[in-house]
Amino acid sequence: MSQTCGSSGLLARVGCLVVVSGLAAGAAQAGIITSRDYFASTPHTLINFETDGQGNAINLIQGQSQVMPLNAYAPQGVMFNSQIRWVNDGNAAFDGAQSALGSGNIGIPSSYASTVDFSFTGTVHAFGMFVVNNSRSDAAGPTITAYDASGNVIQSVQWGAQFIRGTIVSGNTTADYGYAGLYSLEAPIARVVIVKHAALLDDLSFGGAVVPAPGALGLAGVAGLVLGRRRR
Repeated sequence: MSQTCGSSGLLARVGCLVVVSGLAAGAAQAGIITSRDYFASTPHTLINFETDGQGNAINLIQGQSQVMPLNAYAPQGVMFNSQIRWVNDGNAAFDGAQSALGSGNIGIPSSYASTVDFSFTGTVHAFGMFVVNNSRSDAAGPTITAYDASGNVIQSVQWGAQFIRGTIVSGNTTADYGYAGLYSLEAPIARVVIVKHAALLDDLSFGGAVVPAPGALGLAGVAGLVLGRRRR
């Protein structure tokens, strides 16, 4: 198949596209989410990190962080498996990005943590978060991986242009911001692992998956699906 996809000519390229699209659509029925609007038409839960799971406000001054209990959002159906912090990032570019995204001041996981690992206690088929990444410190950005209940990778995707809505530059920070998530039409998403180096996450939404229109998955999700398959 690799020889066919590497062939020159329009017919070869079209044939390759059809084969890859068919494989992707017939595989895990998973894809990427690039906007919070995805959840507008499906029941979902939103955790904005401005309060804990009991509704108590998280009050932090600029640059301050606070250790988050692993079960802080158990009432909402999320258990964290890695130690992270609530943070009010003091970076002006990050503040501007959060404002542009319509988000509050508090996010996760702070510079003390490079991995965000959490599990859903209910049935979840889609999730997404606001992301702000300092591409000057980490050009690649976060990696987001979704697992099923047996620990199998449903899909894994790298932060990139398909998720980015805008960029704010201030001092030594180039803050690319946008929305990133994954959905699975078949196996429920049981666990999510996000590995980051210079990113802030906010506004976690999760719930049911929206079934794409016929043909929509094939081209829009090919890149993410192929990446997910390669990372298994």
